[in-house]
Formats: sequence, structure tokens, C-alpha cells
Amino acid sequence: MNKQRLLDTFMNLLKIESPSGREGKVSKYVAGIMRECGCSVRKDKAGQRFGGICGNTVARLRGGDTSLPGLIFVSHMDTVVPNPGLRIVTDGKTIKTDGKSILGADDKAGVAVMCELARELSKNRFAHGTVDFLFSVAEERGLLGLKNLDFSILKGKIAFVLDSHTPVGSIVTSAPSAVGITATVRGKAAHAGVEPEKGISAIAIASAAIASMRLGKIDEETTANIGIISGGSATNIVPEKTIVKGEARSFSEKKLERQVAHMKKQFTQHARKRGGKVKVETEHEFTTFTIAREDPVVQLALAAARSIGRTTAIRKSGGGSDANVLNEKGIRSAILGMGYKNPHTEKESILVINLFAAAKWAIEIVRQSPGFLSETA
Repeated sequence: MNKQRLLDTFMNLLKIESPSGREGKVSKYVAGIMRECGCSVRKDKAGQRFGGICGNTVARLRGGDTSLPGLIFVSHMDTVVPNPGLRIVTDGKTIKTDGKSILGADDKAGVAVMCELARELSKNRFAHGTVDFLFSVAEERGLLGLKNLDFSILKGKIAFVLDSHTPVGSIVTSAPSAVGITATVRGKAAHAGVEPEKGISAIAIASAAIASMRLGKIDEETTANIGIISGGSATNIVPEKTIVKGEARSFSEKKLERQVAHMKKQFTQHARKRGGKVKVETEHEFTTFTIAREDPVVQLALAAARSIGRTTAIRKSGGGSDANVLNEKGIRSAILGMGYKNPHTEKESILVINLFAAAKWAIEIVRQSPGFLSETA
């Protein structure tokens, strides 16, 4: 592994702004690296389906032995928000920003590691099967890239998603299902200073409904949240319309169903009680998955991590990732810890040694894959 090359690639990626839907420049950058490594490169039209400027990018490096199992490595090219004023601060050990923007290590650390992996595999130092490198778009907007992926592009049925803030050596093998909830509450407008009694406050209805809900951590498997409230037009008008957006997540589909029904019920009851109306819409965001520790995919990742001297751990995540979509499509996918900290905040950072360790881990996974997966792929 060429550490300086990896570090340079990562720094270059950080400097390319790529919020969800605008990943085109990153896609062009990684496609160039992949072609230099001898990969074939394809781009699908996923972006056209949700208003993005480009689709997912898939590069394929053929292995020297077609009898060996094919692997897929996955990272997303988008960042959670734009960072046009990015200023990188580093002391040679830690990479962060000046505290005024996100860094973008989520998930450009994964993208950089995959670029270095392709470069190393192109040297043909050891036998391996075909490796697909999937660079997804709009992951941060609800996994839209993979939800619209042309899965016929992929060959392998085993994937490693390089997209977790957990320590390098940690493997996320379980994540929940999620349902998005949008309630459109309608009341009746009136002059708030002259005849408020003739109005019905949509905000008051929404507030009462929210106050009566079970929110936060419901149990060990289930969470719920109201995240957005918007409504009203002026302080002297009883608000006629309010839109509330939230979500529920659970590792249990039955518990998720009950929680969503409960939230819908509170909106309906309080609208009826106060003489208003409400329309509640739900959208399935992603589906839960769990991979057993004994699964060869997990065992391969554990063995490879130990081989490079990393402490291993099996974890579950409360968040969604591309792994949710891949597992739902029948591609067994574990999520690998990249070791960055405080993603989605201005305090985001990553240790340089973690970036190097993540790349070593990915290389070692491919090197050891024939012994673990030849009979199960």
C-alpha cells in the first residue's frame, strides 16, 4: 500500500464538493483512477430518477481466477450537506476542518480506500476473483442511489460497505427498518387579534398530537422522532396548515408497524378533537437486516482485521446505509468501520492511521477471500 498516494487521494476527494445529487466531479475523479487500474467503468441512470446530475459508478476489476468468488466494495460519493468553504486542518496525525463545515470523511474515507484497493489489486500480487467497486450517489438523501441502481451491473453476491464511524476492525452486521411519516394538518384561518375563536390552529393540533406521542427510544429495538414542523403565514393569523415530518425505526417489523400506527392515531385523534383534519402519509425508507456472526462474510472480515492487528467487534447500527438495500436485494453485505468521528457535524475528523488501517483491511479481505468464500459464494 502506498500511504502517501492514499492520503493524497483522500485529500483531493475532500476538496471536491459533492452534496447529494451533485456527485458528478467525484464520479469523474474516481472513474479516472479506476480506468488507470485496468477496470471497466459503467455509470447507471439512477440520478435521472430523483433529479441528480449523475448516477452510480461501478468499476470492475477482473481477477486472475474466474473460479474464485466475486466481491463488491461499496462507498457513497455524496456528503450530508454542502461544504463550499471547506478549510482542512491537519497536524499530520488528525484530519479535520476549521470547525465551520463538515469534513466529508463520511464517506470519502471509504471512496479513497476503494481507490487504493483497486491500485493494489491491479498489481496482481495474489489470486482473487472479480471485484466490483460500487460508488453510490445520494446515500445521505435516503439511499436513493442504490434504490435506483441497475443491479444487473453487479456480479458478486457478497459486499463490504465502507461506511461506518465505528473503529477500524468493527463490523456492523445489523440495522433497522425505517418508515418516514408526513402529516399534513389543516385547521381554519382567522384573525388572531380580532376573532381567534373563529379559527382552528393547525399548529395547536400538531403540537398536541406530538406531545401525546411515544418518541425517542421506545425500547431496545425501536426509536421514533419528529424532526420537522412547518406552518403558518403570519403571527396575526390563526394557522390554517401545518406539515409535520418524522420517522420510526425498529429491528422488529411488528414493533415498527405498531409505532407508526400509534403516531398516526395521535394525529387523527387530536385533529378530530379540535375540529381540524389531517392526512398522514408514510413511506418505507429501508428494510432491516441481520447477518449471523458465523456467516463466512463476517468471519472473513474478522480474520482479515485480526491479521492486520486490529481489535475486532460485532456491532449493530441504528442508522440506515447502502447495506440495507444490498441485503434486501439478496447481496450479503456487512458494514466496515472506517474510524472517522462525529460524522454530519463540524467536528468531523479522522486519524491518518485509521485511513491507512482501513485500506490494509480491505486489501487483506480480498487476499483471504478464497479461503472463506469459495464454497459459499
